Amino acid sequence: MSSGIEAALESPDFSGCVEGALCKNTAALEELLELAREFAITPISGFKVGAVAVGKSGKGYIGANMEFTGVPLHASLHAEQSAIINAWMHGESVIDSLIVSELPCGHCRQFLLELHGAAKLTIRAKGLSKNLAALMPEPFTQTRAKGRGLLDSPAQKLIGTQPGASDVAQRAINAASRSYTPYSQSPEGFIIEMLDGHHFAGRAAESIAFNPSVPAAITALNQLNLSGRRKVAISRCTHAKLATALTHSLAFTEALMRGICGVPIESVLMETDS
Repeated sequence: MSSGIEAALESPDFSGCVEGALCKNTAALEELLELAREFAITPISGFKVGAVAVGKSGKGYIGANMEFTGVPLHASLHAEQSAIINAWMHGESVIDSLIVSELPCGHCRQFLLELHGAAKLTIRAKGLSKNLAALMPEPFTQTRAKGRGLLDSPAQKLIGTQPGASDVAQRAINAASRSYTPYSQSPEGFIIEMLDGHHFAGRAAESIAFNPSVPAAITALNQLNLSGRRKVAISRCTHAKLATALTHSLAFTEALMRGICGVPIESVLMETDS
């Protein structure tokens, strides 16, 4: 592993994003892919998968699969989803290519269809290089227009239903405002506060096929897992949802976090700010 990648990994401020020479060529990306696999959490399958999403900005975003005991298997996050969400949370608006240690399953291919220009996305795995259109010849999808995809949709205007929201509650509302929920119109935000005072934000990401959707809590856990603070204890969790939401993941999130840290979850209600 190169000294540059080692230095990035050892920094407490590492956030799963690398840039410059660390992701400019095939050899560097293969090293990053090897690194990404080491972030996998697989207590059920033992099968580690890594991914690297390369953005139009030139930055690389690692991803790894995550499994959770005590909740249904569909709570798992796949490496391809992890890398795309990592890019999304860093503000990347276009992904040029996705490098994966295993060929993407149908679940991940379906999730990737939420990107604007998804059909042209280049996916490399096991020595093969294909665009998503070749991997999904007859997709179930609504083509996402520019500015309306997972990475580039605009923020929504949301406010708390109760005045005087705490700083952490406001963080959760702010996270929810960047949710990608075109099918349910039910944004959610989740904040993990660490013992050292650092915060990790998560927001909901939907799929037209519903099941590949990612709840806000798992988005936040993904960012925590890909960071230099992944071994710091969790001290507080806050979940924000619309008071009128058609669907939400609060009960699931409570079960998920109970198995991870046992920290009670503060629930915050929101409404649209019209």
